[in-house]
Amino acid sequence: MRHFFKRGSIVFPVALALMVFLASSAMAKEEFGSFQKVIEADGDFTEATAALEQSIAGSKLELLGKMDITVPDNAQKARTYVLTSPTFNQAATANGLASDAISVLILRIGVYEAYGKVNVNIANQDALANVYFEGEKNRDALMSAATAAKNELIQVVQAVSGKVVNKQQEPIRGAKKYQGYNGDFPAQMMAKFRDFRKSLLPSKEVEGTTSLDSVIDDIKNNASQSLQADPEKGWKIIGVKKFNDNVAWMGITNTYTELKCVNINSDFRFGDKTDNTKYPGVDHAPALPLELVIFKADNGKWRIAQYGEMWRMQLYFWDSGYAAFAKNMLIPESIMNQIDDMVNGKVSK
Repeated sequence: MRHFFKRGSIVFPVALALMVFLASSAMAKEEFGSFQKVIEADGDFTEATAALEQSIAGSKLELLGKMDITVPDNAQKARTYVLTSPTFNQAATANGLASDAISVLILRIGVYEAYGKVNVNIANQDALANVYFEGEKNRDALMSAATAAKNELIQVVQAVSGKVVNKQQEPIRGAKKYQGYNGDFPAQMMAKFRDFRKSLLPSKEVEGTTSLDSVIDDIKNNASQSLQADPEKGWKIIGVKKFNDNVAWMGITNTYTELKCVNINSDFRFGDKTDNTKYPGVDHAPALPLELVIFKADNGKWRIAQYGEMWRMQLYFWDSGYAAFAKNMLIPESIMNQIDDMVNGKVSK
C-alpha cells in the first residue's frame, strides 16, 4: 500500500474524517427559504419598479414578462418579473440538463408593498436548484451555475436604491429536504409523495411532426379564448421561453389563482398582519406565474405538462400552515383542471 504521509501516522486520516463529518454536518444544517428578500426600496412602488426595470434592461438577463398580482380589495400592490439568464441556460445545455427540469432556469423577482415599505425579493435559486438538479449527472457544475445566476439576479435588484437585507423567507427548509422534494410532512400524501419529475403531469400530447411554434401558438390562442369567456378563470400568458427546438417553458396566470394564493397564504399568518399589511402573502409573489413545460416525450410526441399544483403549492406556500392546506384541499385540483381545460381548448365551468 502506498502512503502519501508518514508511515504509522494517524493524524491525517483522523483529521480527514473530521473534515468530512463537519462538511456533512454543515450541509445538513444549511437552510434555504423558497424566497429571499433582497432589499427594502427607498422609493414608492412606481419608483422602485421603474428603477428595477431600468436595471434589468441594462443587464445581461432576458426579461420574459411581468405580471401585476391581483390582491383582494387592491389593499397592496405586488408584481412579479420573469427572467432567464443566457449564461445559466448555456451552462445547463453544456451539462446535459434534462428537458423536464427546465423550470429551474426561470428566474423570478417579486416587488410588493408590506409594512409601509416596498420590498423586493426573489425565488431562491439555491433552494430550487436542489429540487430540480437532484439525480443530474453533472449536478455540481449545475449547482455552481445556479448560484452564479442567483448572484446575477441579486446584482440587478441591488441596483435599486434601498436597504440591503438578503434574508431567507418562508417556507424555509434544510438543503437536503429540497433534494428529491416530495411535499412536506404531514401533507406529503396530498402531493402523493411525488418529486418534481413525477409531479409533471401531461395536460395534452400533440403529434411530433407539429412545429414547436405551432404548439405554443395554439396554447396562446386557447388562453385568449378562455379569458374572453371568463375574465376571472380565463388564462393570461405572462412569458414564453424556447430553450431550443425541442423544449419550451410558458408562464400562465389567472385572477382566480392569484386571489387564492394571496388569501391562502395570508389567512393564518395572524402575527404578520398589520393595519397596512392585511395580506402578508404578497411576499410570495415570485411563486407566480404557474408553469407549462413543453417537450418531446419518449413516444416522440409533444407533451404539454403542468406540475401537480398541490406539490407546487407545498413547495412555495407550505408556511401557510397545515390548517390552510386542509381548508383549501380542493383548490389545487380545481386550478389543475382549469389549466387542462385551457390547454385542450375547453371553457372551464
